[in-house]
Amino acid sequence: MKTYNSDIKTKIKSLFDPSSPLLSTRLSLLVGLILASAGVALGYLESSLAVQVNGLIAFIDVINSFLLMIAVNHSVRTPDYVFNYGYGKYESLTLLLSALLLLGVLGYAFWELIVMYSNDESTSGNYSLLSLYSLISFLVMYSMYKYQLASSKRFRIPILKFDAEIWKTDSYIELGVLVNLILGVILIAVDYNNLAKQIDTITAILLTGIALKIPLKGSKDALNQLLDKTLPDDIQFDIIAVVAENVNEMCEFKTVHTRQSGKDYFVELDIILPYDYTMEEKYEMEKKIQKEIKKVYPTSISRIYAVPCPKDCILKGERKCPVHLFKKNTNE
Repeated sequence: MKTYNSDIKTKIKSLFDPSSPLLSTRLSLLVGLILASAGVALGYLESSLAVQVNGLIAFIDVINSFLLMIAVNHSVRTPDYVFNYGYGKYESLTLLLSALLLLGVLGYAFWELIVMYSNDESTSGNYSLLSLYSLISFLVMYSMYKYQLASSKRFRIPILKFDAEIWKTDSYIELGVLVNLILGVILIAVDYNNLAKQIDTITAILLTGIALKIPLKGSKDALNQLLDKTLPDDIQFDIIAVVAENVNEMCEFKTVHTRQSGKDYFVELDIILPYDYTMEEKYEMEKKIQKEIKKVYPTSISRIYAVPCPKDCILKGERKCPVHLFKKNTNE
């Protein structure tokens, strides 16, 4: 029995291990579920379309958080013989799926808002209660944004930054809902119930449009990774700058190939080395370049493909190899 209880405690402790990136996704899932359930329930009971739609958006974020948790669980695994470029594409696929899901549900919600607005319902609920709930929700959401942002920097997992941006957008949306509700309290106090209801409905439509920002941006980045688009120019220039610092140790630099898989940058360099380079000399040069690239981008994984020169540096029986000449001058 003691062993069983100990296993349960160990299991629970592992679920809330602050050294694991999975804690961020689990916490995001739990908090999102609570806020979503409360938002939908209160919005329906107190007849606030803005609060209800905000709760619906939060429910989609809960689904996103669940998908993110699965993706992070896979993406932290290192490259192996099955997936040579790692498991980071799980993140890209999850971002794309969650974005499409959010777009589809928000499109449906947008249609429902138009239908409800056309019914011209003027019944208003307890906006004071909703304002208090909205204020608490805003503080919780913004705190989650700061926490997820810190986690993304700590663990260097892009998908956590995506989740942080979702929380940031949600907090701004919640702030809009709060302003709407406070205005509603004022309008109801002066007996303008119908105007308060109309403003609440218009607010729901506007906030639904704002919620589209992150999924559209996330889906673009995810699609680029899935299609193996090369890294941005500024990153490639940084890599080429490292190669340029070591250009005297190679006959010629041919090309650079880059791709991203989750947090990992995969860099492949094609170079030409002297035909009489030993394996040890080749290895030392490769190790040096890889180390320098990793200093610039810690999550980079570099591979260098070298071929021997065609011996075109031998002119009239005299060798003019630039690499050997550089080494000779350096030693002197």
